[in-house]
Amino acid sequence: MNAPTILIGALVAIVFVAIVARGIYNRKHGKGGCSCGCGDCPSKGMCHPDKKKP
Repeated sequence: MNAPTILIGALVAIVFVAIVARGIYNRKHGKGGCSCGCGDCPSKGMCHPDKKKP
């Protein structure tokens, strides 16, 4: 293997790890996705229906 191949592979790996780490950070802090927080989720009504409505 040559140096450019190793460099590009390492760069791709670093970007992948950064994206995954940011996703884990956001999930632990209640941001993003539609897990429990549902801050600005478009499907919020389906996840947490309003109990005041009949």
